[in-house]
Amino acid sequence: MPSQEAPAERPSPVPTSPPFPTNFSILVSGPPGVGKLEYLLGLTKRFLDGGERVVFVTLDLHPDEVRTRAAGIGLDLAALEGTSFAFVDCYSASASERVDSAPSKKVYPVSSFSNLEGIGMAISKASHDLKPPVRIVFYSVSTLFLHNSPAAIAKFIQIITSRVKTNIGFIAYAMHDGVHDANTTVLLRSLVDGVVEIRFTDDLAREVRAHHMRGLPVKPTWTRVEDMTRMFSAWEAAPRA
Repeated sequence: MPSQEAPAERPSPVPTSPPFPTNFSILVSGPPGVGKLEYLLGLTKRFLDGGERVVFVTLDLHPDEVRTRAAGIGLDLAALEGTSFAFVDCYSASASERVDSAPSKKVYPVSSFSNLEGIGMAISKASHDLKPPVRIVFYSVSTLFLHNSPAAIAKFIQIITSRVKTNIGFIAYAMHDGVHDANTTVLLRSLVDGVVEIRFTDDLAREVRAHHMRGLPVKPTWTRVEDMTRMFSAWEAAPRA
């Protein structure tokens, strides 16, 4: 239980440099509702504010909902779509909405959650149109498990992660804790360079830590974060190993 561990540390001022290397992959894990989407939107805002390009792969939410949630933190995605930002939309077709057959340079639709090859192709196409290096944000990988076998998803993530790191740049996946068996969780964590964990405390506050980051000196210290959209900075402020 969180109460049995050492008290969480308070974060230092938010750094201004990018929080992760360009050719890198991370998994953001935590229970449903803990703030993984807010974390990824904060990360997206920081990348875009720094002049980088971002592709947001959405499986759990309609792009309009992502736009609305982003507007709440001062991020106008619509103004950036087609130039420095694009959606890969896996949600709309699965929600039985009408989806244009031809992708625009703002939204790249995918026919279904089970179309793993189509998801990969849409990520590559959107990234190519924006021009690499591009940051890929994937919310969430857990949804894929409702429509594909664990073996197929593991192979998909391994291929996509390798392709992104080699030809595109950076990728961050969100994963819901408590909905996968232990072996699946360990496998997913092994396929990326680093893991960011978010948890609820006993008083329902939120804490974040970098469990590990390949090649980066981090110490897995829990840090309480009041603003969920700035969680990504907490591991930077925590003591280094």
